[in-house]
Amino acid sequence: MMVPHRHANMVDVPRNASPNANMKTNRFLVASLLLVCSASTNAFSQFGGLFGGGVKVETLETSTLHKMLSERQRLVDEANQSGKKILDSNFVVVDVRSEAEVNVSIIPGAITKAQYEKDIANYRGKLVIPYCTVGGRSGAYAKKLASEGVKVKNYRGSILKWVDAGLPLVTLDGKPTNRVHTSSDKYRIPEKYEQVTR
Repeated sequence: MMVPHRHANMVDVPRNASPNANMKTNRFLVASLLLVCSASTNAFSQFGGLFGGGVKVETLETSTLHKMLSERQRLVDEANQSGKKILDSNFVVVDVRSEAEVNVSIIPGAITKAQYEKDIANYRGKLVIPYCTVGGRSGAYAKKLASEGVKVKNYRGSILKWVDAGLPLVTLDGKPTNRVHTSSDKYRIPEKYEQVTR
């Protein structure tokens, strides 16, 4: 006599069990599956897709971003000295951190997420380079923009990599500062900077 093959994940329900027992087992399996799916969705949204999947976004290193910003500043300075019109840049750097964080300092030449979203039509067609503290929030924002058809690259390492390289920071009104908001004191920054966590 041939015994049917059993899968390891099959649930045993006795042959003499009532139809209600089968229904309860099925409801339990469906409820468990829904719970797992719900938890996975929440985890994905919390961690900004750090575990892969979804839209792939290229990243930018500190040296590349610094070179781009330095070149743009050189062109602005030359235009100001010669009285010529300042040519529009083909990229925009967007700080996606909270208002409390950006009020401490930003990368020179960056704008806030609120500024970007208020005037989004002005940046259409430009490369958008978001950053945050370490790259998680900016990575999630970059994926959102990419899914909307925006040309985007995430600044991997974000403001912590920027200060690790000893690069300058400014306040929102463009004044130089050595203060940097790190959200937590678990991050170590070079001594020349003042760490702000609140």
